[in-house]
Amino acid sequence: MRSDKPVRKKTTRSASRPGSNVVPKRKKRKRRYDPPRLAIVLVAVCIAVGLVGYGGYAGMRAVAGLFSPKPAENAGASLSSASSSASSKASSSSQASQAGVNGITAKELEKLNAVKSEIERSTSGAELADLKAQILDYLNSHNIDQSKFSWSVMDLTTDAYIESDNAKTNFTAASTYKLPLCMYYYEEIEAGRINPNDSLEYSEEMREEEDKENLNQPIHRKFKVGDKIQIDELLEAALLYSDNIAGHMLYENLGGYEKFKELVSKYSPSPQAPEFYNERYNVLNADYTMHLLYKLYKTPGTFNDLKYWLQNASLNTFLNRDLSGHYIQKIGNINAVRNTLAISNGPAPFSISIFSSIGKKEGLNAIADLGVLVNNYFVNKYNSGYYANQDAAYINMLNSQMSAPVDVIYYRPGPEGQTLPDLTSEEQSMAEEAAEED
Repeated sequence: MRSDKPVRKKTTRSASRPGSNVVPKRKKRKRRYDPPRLAIVLVAVCIAVGLVGYGGYAGMRAVAGLFSPKPAENAGASLSSASSSASSKASSSSQASQAGVNGITAKELEKLNAVKSEIERSTSGAELADLKAQILDYLNSHNIDQSKFSWSVMDLTTDAYIESDNAKTNFTAASTYKLPLCMYYYEEIEAGRINPNDSLEYSEEMREEEDKENLNQPIHRKFKVGDKIQIDELLEAALLYSDNIAGHMLYENLGGYEKFKELVSKYSPSPQAPEFYNERYNVLNADYTMHLLYKLYKTPGTFNDLKYWLQNASLNTFLNRDLSGHYIQKIGNINAVRNTLAISNGPAPFSISIFSSIGKKEGLNAIADLGVLVNNYFVNKYNSGYYANQDAAYINMLNSQMSAPVDVIYYRPGPEGQTLPDLTSEEQSMAEEAAEED
């Protein structure tokens, strides 16, 4: 059988001998070597060289990891990873461990991460620098306190993004927390770990104070304490009606608010501050929700029902005030807070997150105006031919990822055959007054 290995020929050295043309050199006194000692020395040298080489390689890997740009593709990979707890203690422990391995202190690592963050912002934002300039010009010209206004925008075709300097600062989330909560449920349903037909009990502990800014919440109008409510109905209530009791029941079923926030921290590669996990604060930030919306858009099939409910939830307000029905958005409002997390489907799809605490009308006006400004930017960019070389079929497929689920809240009878009642005339008047205040 023929071997594929090359045959090496043995070579022999020619020695000088009488009669040859090689002139013999003057013999030197031979040194005598101790073979065992020589072997030990050689092994020690090899180990030393190996350690130095590995240290240099690890160092280069560490520096490269710290200073490499953060493209949204990597964000998507992180978003798709398995669920893991990301509490502040774990984050601190991870940083300390990383500092120890790389031979740098935690303070030095913090400084390097700050530099990394600046590099990432400038690198990924270059493509959208003109849009960022337009947004900042709008905020400055309207005298908006930017310490109370945070935002992010991502081009969902190229994955380039821009965000405000305070995009990683936490703001009161209001009802926007229900988006990552429901996304987690739909992922678990898709994986077969949660059955949407299973029921949760509506206990006294789940009751929430009536939200005067959102009276049209169906759980307290259709059900009573002690009733069992199916998970699919709670998801619809949380998304279409932004029902507070539904949100409470859903996160308590996961082990409580803190556990829920640990589970959904996986949607962003950035470590979160301690208050992110604390129910007392109920916060999110624009950088986190940018990655969240990336996951929502680029996961075909899993979130089709969720998108449908959000498409029909806020058709004529916030980002949709002047662009009726354009944005798929989850809004949040309480006191002076006005927030929105949204995706714009279209030939040049994009996401936008805004958190504001500048006042009801001020916040709503800024959100609506920026909704038009950002949409016009991407429409013009598309019309200019910028996306001519992109895969239009893939974008169209992602844009079409929306279903039309049955409205189980309205059509499914409750435990005693009850259906969702219409608002009373008094409730309708109160709802209209709340809308007029906005």
